[in-house]
Formats: sequence, C-alpha cells, structure tokens
Amino acid sequence: MQASTSSDALPAVMPVLFDGQRLDSPRFVLTFWFIARAVVIGIWALIGLGVQGDVLYYFDHISALGQAGPAQTMSEYPTPALWVLCVPWLLGLGTSVGYMMAFSCLMLLLDAGFTYTLWRTGGHRRGQAVLFWTLFLAFIGPTAYLRFDLIVSVLAGWSLMLLRRDHAGTAGALIGAGAAIKIWPAIFWPALCGGHKKTVVRATIGALAVGLAAAGASVAWAGWDRLLSPLTYQSDRGLQVESVLASVPMFIRSLGLGDYAVTVSRYQAFEIWGTGVPFWLDTASVAAFVGYGVIACAYVIWFVRGHGRLREAAIMMLFAVTVMIVTNKTFSPQYVIWLGSPLAATLVILGGRQPHLPDRHMDNWRLRRVTKLVLALTLATLLVYPIGYAPLVNDLAGWTRLLRLPVTLILVARNGLVVWLLVELARWMFSFLRPSAWAEVRSSRTSEVSK
Repeated sequence: MQASTSSDALPAVMPVLFDGQRLDSPRFVLTFWFIARAVVIGIWALIGLGVQGDVLYYFDHISALGQAGPAQTMSEYPTPALWVLCVPWLLGLGTSVGYMMAFSCLMLLLDAGFTYTLWRTGGHRRGQAVLFWTLFLAFIGPTAYLRFDLIVSVLAGWSLMLLRRDHAGTAGALIGAGAAIKIWPAIFWPALCGGHKKTVVRATIGALAVGLAAAGASVAWAGWDRLLSPLTYQSDRGLQVESVLASVPMFIRSLGLGDYAVTVSRYQAFEIWGTGVPFWLDTASVAAFVGYGVIACAYVIWFVRGHGRLREAAIMMLFAVTVMIVTNKTFSPQYVIWLGSPLAATLVILGGRQPHLPDRHMDNWRLRRVTKLVLALTLATLLVYPIGYAPLVNDLAGWTRLLRLPVTLILVARNGLVVWLLVELARWMFSFLRPSAWAEVRSSRTSEVSK
C-alpha cells in the first residue's frame, strides 16, 4: 500500500538524487536548506556591493523620511511599504551596515518561515515542495534577500495554503496586505473567490478590510496624491533592458547593429533607447491592456461556471502573475520571486488531491513542465543579474565587452522561457475553462448527488 501511495505521488518533479526517503527526512531537508542558503551568501560575497544597491536606496530614503516627509519619499511604492522598510532601520540602529544586515536577516527569516509552513502542512508532498522552494531561492541568488518582493510572494503562497484549510478570510487578509505593500497582488483576490458563496464573502471581506484600512491610514499620513503616486509612476517609464519586449532591440544591440543607448533613468532602472524602441514601448502598452483583459475574462468565466476547485485557484494565480511579467515594459530580476511561493503552494495542493480524480495524471505532467521551466528561467535570471549585468548594460572596453553577446543570449533565452511558461499555464487553464470541462463538472456533480 505504501508503494502505491508513493508511486501515485507527483513523480519526477525534482532530480532523481532526491528520492522519497531523503525528502521525508527532516535532517536531510534542513541540511540541504542550510547549504543552499550558504551558497547564496557566498555568491553575495563574491559579487560585492553591486547587488546591494536597492537596500542602500531604501536606507537613504528612510533615513531622510523625517526631513522629506512621506509624500516625497519613494513615491513609486505604496505608502505602507515605507512602514515595512522602517523596521530594518529601527533594528539596524540607523546605520547603513545595520540596515543591510537587518533587512537581509528579516528576509531570511521569512524564507525560513515559509519553508517551515511547507513542511508542516505539505502532507506527503512536503519534501518536494520544500526542495523546490529551496532550489528556487538559491537560483534567485542574493536578490531574494535584498528586495522586499519576497514578502508579497510569501503572502500569496500562504493565502493559498490557508484557503486549502478553509481559512478564506485570513487568506483574503494576506492578499490585502500584499496589495497594500506592492499593489499587484490585488489580482490574486479573485482566485480566492471560487467555490462556495461563504468562501467568496470571507475572502472579499478579509481583503477589503486590510486594503481599506491601509489606504485610510496612508491618506491620513501622506495624503491622496501619495496614495495614487505608485499608479502613475509606472506609466511614465521606458523600456527596461530585461523586459520580454526589449529582447529584440537588446539582441540587435549586442551584435553592434543599430543605434542604441542604455541609460539609468530617473526610475532607478536601466532602460534601452534607440532604433525601433518606440514601437516596442507601444507594443508593451497594448500587450498590458490585452493581458489584463485576458486575466479578467478568465476570472469571469471561472465565476460563471460556478466551480472553483483549489487546484484551479492556484493555476489562475500563476497565470495572472506570468501575464503581468510577460506584458510589462519593466522586468526587474526580483519579479521572478513572484512565481516561487504560489508554485510551491501548488505542489502541496496537487499533491494532496485524491488519486481517483480523472485529471490527476495530466495535472502532474503539466506541473512537472511548469516546475522545470520556472527553475530554468530562475537560474538564467541569476546568470543575467547580478553575475552578467555589467557587460549587459555598460559600455565596457576590452575583453569584457565580448561578454555582452553571450549574456544577452542568456537574457533572450530567459525571456523565451517566460513566454513558454505563459503558454503552458494558458493551456492548463484552458483545460478547466473550456466548454467541455463544464459538462464534466456538471456530470460529476450529478453523480455525487445521486450517491
């Protein structure tokens, strides 16, 4: 019986080296987690100060918060993000080194907390979920602990696992908190609203309660203009060099063709300018509009069908965030972090499904493909940033300039993997949104009623 349970589990998502016996060992999993995190710290030590720019940027602005006021401090982020970024400033006693250490240690603790949650609630898939998460953040590298995107990613993963345990109100509250810090997690709220009406009400109340409370406190502290500034900030940006739609001009630039320039904009990002770039910027605007429309239509169809299994909520979350990444004119390396915790939670959710469900085998096959794609594009992101970033964006002389072409090829390949991921998720989503799937749902409900 035990062998049957093991073989029915999600097979071969991870390398053969990590067999079931090892993944069930807390000592092995904990040792692997510590080794992986030590590697990340080692990469940080080798890369040096270049990867720490964002944390120092946070420190400088939080230190000047008293003089500049919240209305003029990091207006690209929602006001509640300032409250979050004040915590390491207090723990670091107002020093830049203390801030750096406190910030990275807080992110490491968050990582450890989410890892523990996966292990504690993951059932017989807990080893694979923890292994994926451990490898995923190791492939992200130091960026995982030097940006605060890890916070909103983990909140999304926790919300799925809470929804699995029928805590829809708390799950909605976590999404509301994530939206208050970074805005974009608001697109996850509809994914929590499948299933029973009670789930919809609880998730919505939880999300609105936290979101409105944060908005009210923000207005009281910094005013209406500061509340809205993150929304207008993004619209004025140029084409970031790492974005999917910058792949073509970046590749042409790497060949020494065309007339291109890469500069640091006032948005603290490297953006490309030159031949054909206005076309790609316009394409990004259209793509974003279409992408959000597709997300909205998918949610509407899901609601109209009236059947919201948790497995579908997880896939909808992954699809929505991938659409955002692909269609955006910006693509910072930390955006990849958004994929990690929802996918780790999906491993847990699909691993806990009943073995007799007819779509289980196909779901396992799709999950293997998606997991491999995410790990591959994450590792490619590490090779681009921070390892290969200097020759990618700077006009260096000598042999270092020769590295621009191979790094650009890795960037283009990474962007191709992200598009491939979107296609795989779209196919997976269509498998339960297509009209024939509705008939299967109605048939299964009828058989359940007859029993």
